[in-house]
Parts: sequence; C-alpha cells; structure tokens
Amino acid sequence: MNRRAFASTLLAAAFATAAQPVLASVGTEAPEFTLPAAPGGPTRGRFRLADSLHRKPIVVLFWATWCQPCMQELPVYQALFQRYGGQLQVVAVSMDGPDTVAEAGATARRLGITFPVVTDLETQVVSVYNPRRAAPFSVWIDRAGIITREREGFSMSEQRQIEAGIADLVRRR
Repeated sequence: MNRRAFASTLLAAAFATAAQPVLASVGTEAPEFTLPAAPGGPTRGRFRLADSLHRKPIVVLFWATWCQPCMQELPVYQALFQRYGGQLQVVAVSMDGPDTVAEAGATARRLGITFPVVTDLETQVVSVYNPRRAAPFSVWIDRAGIITREREGFSMSEQRQIEAGIADLVRRR
C-alpha cells in the first residue's frame, strides 16, 4: 500500500470513529447534554445537565406519553424529588415523536411533576443514554458524575428498592 492510500485509510478511519457517539454506560462519566423544556410543562427554558453534574446526584428518566409504566414511574420519582429537595436532581426526557410531543408537558403537569421535563425530538440524548429506546428507562448519576445504575422498565413492586437506592445515592459524598 502506498503512502497516500495508507494516509487516506487512516483519515477515513479517524472520521468514522469521530462520527460515532460515545454511549453512556454504568461506570462511565455521564455525557453532558442540554435540551429544551417541554411546552406546557412544569419548567421553562432549557435544562443543562452540567448545572447539576458534580453538585448533586441526578436521575434521568426516559419516558413517553403513550407508556403506561412511565405514568406510574414519574410520580414515584416526583415523591423522591420532593423528599430530598435540593439534594437530588431529576429530569424526565420525553421520547415522544412529532405527533405526541405536544402532550408531554400537559401530561407531566397532570401527574403533578415539578422537576424539569424536556424533549429530545432529534434523539441526540436518547441515542447516547438509551440507544434501544426503551421506555421507561432510568439512569442514575452520582455526585462525581459517574453513571451508577441503568434500568429498563418499571414495576410498582420496585418502589421500596428505588427509594433505598436513591437514599444511598444522596448520602454518598
């Protein structure tokens, strides 16, 4: 292989690698993201993960208006968000598409959600944190910014386990 062909091959490999998003997983540092608040939802503006990273534990919930287990999971995390006040950040990332995304904010308000509810129509965050696009899907991030738990699905029988896990996450320094 001549030098020019070799250099072209290396360059192509570098671009291919750079184009691939780094997937978030347990034990890795949580990738930063910024998403817009769901219209009609409990918050306005944009949510920046960096505003809470390295300050407090964070729970990222992936959900959709058409997902019944999501409708049960969101209030569980709302209760924990209220219990721990400023010691815990929760953000719900709506995976609703163009046909249902307008319902995300209203659905969250109807459920009594007060933590940020954001939309990811371009699936930039979903592709990194939840590439299988499971709903519900939760990610726990500790104070150090490390992902400590990922969980697909939700059942009310898990509520005590979730409460104990969040209590431990908040206590860790």
